[in-house]
Amino acid sequence: MYQDFSIIDADAHFYEPIDIWDKYLEQEFRARSPKVIEYDGRAKMRYEDDGILFTNSGILSGSRRYQTMEKKYGAAYHAWWDMKSRLNDMDKYGWDIQVCLPTNGYLGALISRKDIKFGAALVRAFNNWARDFCDEAPNRVKFVSVVPGGDPAEVITEARRSVEQLDAVSVTLESTAPGKMWHYADYDNLWETAVELDFPLSVHGSQSKSGEPATYERYNNVGGPFIALHHAINFPFEDMITLGHLMLGGIMDRFPTLRFSFLEGNCGWLPFWLNRLEKCVEGRQAVTFDAEPLKASPQEYFRRQCFIACDADEPSIKFTTEYIGDDNIVFNTDYPHADAPDPWDPVPQMIDQPISTESKRKIFWDNSVKLYGPRLLQRVNIT
Repeated sequence: MYQDFSIIDADAHFYEPIDIWDKYLEQEFRARSPKVIEYDGRAKMRYEDDGILFTNSGILSGSRRYQTMEKKYGAAYHAWWDMKSRLNDMDKYGWDIQVCLPTNGYLGALISRKDIKFGAALVRAFNNWARDFCDEAPNRVKFVSVVPGGDPAEVITEARRSVEQLDAVSVTLESTAPGKMWHYADYDNLWETAVELDFPLSVHGSQSKSGEPATYERYNNVGGPFIALHHAINFPFEDMITLGHLMLGGIMDRFPTLRFSFLEGNCGWLPFWLNRLEKCVEGRQAVTFDAEPLKASPQEYFRRQCFIACDADEPSIKFTTEYIGDDNIVFNTDYPHADAPDPWDPVPQMIDQPISTESKRKIFWDNSVKLYGPRLLQRVNIT
């Protein structure tokens, strides 16, 4: 709690331990365990390059990104991001609950597009580790599970397991299988499973693209100042495309109780993008919409089914709340990423936003409870 605000951090992250694959990968796959050759900034794993599944192109060891980690995170950095240090920071900065997504744990989703069985095993290893980590503070730290990205059947199997057996509060919406898109019937079982088990799907930039190519690919591996451009494009552009695809592809029509979160891409683009989509499906540019009319408008879909994470220092939060309302925006810190705000900044920055106290309470707490559902506030008991 900070002042009199209860606070949920709806999009934080793990830094997985360097031995996660050696300890958690199933015995059948242990001989193929990824070999970590560097843990840059105690944040980003780099693997021994085998030229097939593991390649190091685009991973810039020793880059500026991780040079300030020790200064920025102090005790947590020196503790290698253990639970005690996380809880200390949560108490220090006023975060009551954190919902955490992977950093290196996305590896299995990527590998599954090349080797589905091995990738699925890596996914299970991460999710099992995440459950064990959260068990150290089950009221305070929750996790979003990863699913394989290479096969719709494996996606559904792991989504169900991670929610029913591990109590994940959400499931990442991973990249589609090669040659597939989200509106294909292959994924109907995923949407049905999310409705049945009442969990939201987390859309998190590049991992959730609805098809190839990704928008940021032209700047992959360019380096220099274009690392920043690659990063600036990655999350908001892919979030925007996925949001549009889910709406225009009819998924929100067919599954009106599905919930989606759009994370780590700011919220300031939302008014522009919803207005743009509206013009293209029912406005002056509707000549481009060659299909049966949608059952609702993009604004209506968003208010009914979607949540978006804002950065507390965004100047456009006030305009976004005026345009879409204050019921669908959640607070996040992105802790403990290198490009996250300094951890002492986000809560005071949100309090300083020129919006009502009621809106701040919704963004800090109420909207995340609606997004993640009852699992967020339940103590996890694993038998």
